Amino acid sequence: MHILGTREASEALIFDLYIDLKKKVNMWSDITKQTAQARMGYIGQHLVSVVTGYPGGRSGARGKDLVISETEFGEIKTCYRVDQLGKCNQCGAAVSSIEPICPSCESNDIKRNDDSKWLISIRNDDEFEKILDPKFYYLVLFEFEDLSSPDKIVASIWRVDPFVPGFSLCMIDYYLNIRSKSKSKAPFNLWPHQLKFHLMHPTLIYRSIIDSDDGINTLLFPGLGSESIEKIKPSQYSQATIPIESLVKLCNDYKCPSSITPEKKLMLKFLDNLISGYQVADYLEFIDSFAIYYYGMDLDSKQNMIPDRLLQRVRDFLARCN
Repeated sequence: MHILGTREASEALIFDLYIDLKKKVNMWSDITKQTAQARMGYIGQHLVSVVTGYPGGRSGARGKDLVISETEFGEIKTCYRVDQLGKCNQCGAAVSSIEPICPSCESNDIKRNDDSKWLISIRNDDEFEKILDPKFYYLVLFEFEDLSSPDKIVASIWRVDPFVPGFSLCMIDYYLNIRSKSKSKAPFNLWPHQLKFHLMHPTLIYRSIIDSDDGINTLLFPGLGSESIEKIKPSQYSQATIPIESLVKLCNDYKCPSSITPEKKLMLKFLDNLISGYQVADYLEFIDSFAIYYYGMDLDSKQNMIPDRLLQRVRDFLARCN
């Protein structure tokens, strides 16, 4: 047990959190070709390299996160939800993620936060033009299995094809409609498990459970089990800002009874039942249609604001979808 204010504690900390950590990060950096910086976002990059078998480009925030071939690369985003500071609902004291009870009043009525998200930055027209350049985006998430009992951590990796309508139209909508009206020009917030995430039909390629005793149970790994796409239930998003006209168009495409189409909840329930028996190919086709209607993108009216290369690539994909 180390004691604050002692020389011995200072030396132990430097050894554990600098010397030992640096040695291990350098070892993995030599294997994965990822950056040797020990930040959690970069640990996600190491994990993606190990899981996919593709090396990194030896860079951190800039350069190619994943080198797939001489001409193809991947972009990696990491969301780390397990070290967020909580709050005691009884006395208001701050509670860290490793504290099971409030350190001030010993209450177990704790508000745990899990509002971290992936950040996708498009800072200028040049980056906007290149947003579809990566072959894949890899989304890494560390989260508690049960937020009310923060002992087990779930580590997941999803792969996203940027050409699917749910991704490409989302990025165009962010840059032209959201960012353009924002004073802060903050990056796009991609929330795990929310509608915009699922409209990108992310493919789960890796999952493991990290126990409180540091044991690791790998549930999904390339060659160990099949990649999966989680089906959504549209009714889960009844409170989301889904334009009614988008739902009407989508439901009409799938022969929804006319008596249902004016009612949002009824339309969402109809879509729940519709996709429940779908196989993967039919489900992905449905999600692409959902995304196209959800964003309601009139590319013709925005063509002067979208770089020609990006506009043509999106048009080509949408033409194949329709």
